[in-house]
Amino acid sequence: MEVFIISTFGSKYFGWLASLIVVLAAGWFLLPTGYVTLVQWLAPILGNYVRPTFVMVNILIVNPLGNLVMVAIWAIAGLVGGIMSGTKKGGILIAFMTWFSCIGIGAFCLIQFLMPIMEGTITMSMPPIPPGTSLADVLSIPLVQSFISDLPGLLASMGGGGSGPDIVGLVMSVAVYIISPLIIAIIGGIVGAILRPKEEF
Repeated sequence: MEVFIISTFGSKYFGWLASLIVVLAAGWFLLPTGYVTLVQWLAPILGNYVRPTFVMVNILIVNPLGNLVMVAIWAIAGLVGGIMSGTKKGGILIAFMTWFSCIGIGAFCLIQFLMPIMEGTITMSMPPIPPGTSLADVLSIPLVQSFISDLPGLLASMGGGGSGPDIVGLVMSVAVYIISPLIIAIIGGIVGAILRPKEEF
């Protein structure tokens, strides 16, 4: 019984570790061009946490219809976790653990990113845009594209007798984007657990 418990814990631990590595490594190396442009532009004045912060933003705020790369990454991470855990419950648990770990890492990176600004240790004079890049690159960021597509509805709610901007709708859209990676990973985890060959004793 003790060996079984250790084995079960080990499969979940290594499944979580593998899933987290998949998400972080793919998120780092497959960062969209627009974010890379922002990193090259802002890192000289905002420091080393610019890229990690944008990586975590891209990882955690996912429009399923506009960021298919991150959808695939979260699905693969969930699949890996489900296969390694061997059970549907284990796959779901690993998906939650991976998502919460990314939330924690993202919060840490954001705090480190904002700390020099809050302490006033940097000047906010913006450097020129790096050669070979343009603001069009920034507009290609999936999150920015999602905001642009939602903007007409927000502006429409502000005019024509509307009571004001649809803040609730905007918050709900962002909430859906934040929850989407978790749902995708859970589905991937369940599929992975189903696909894993059952061991015979």
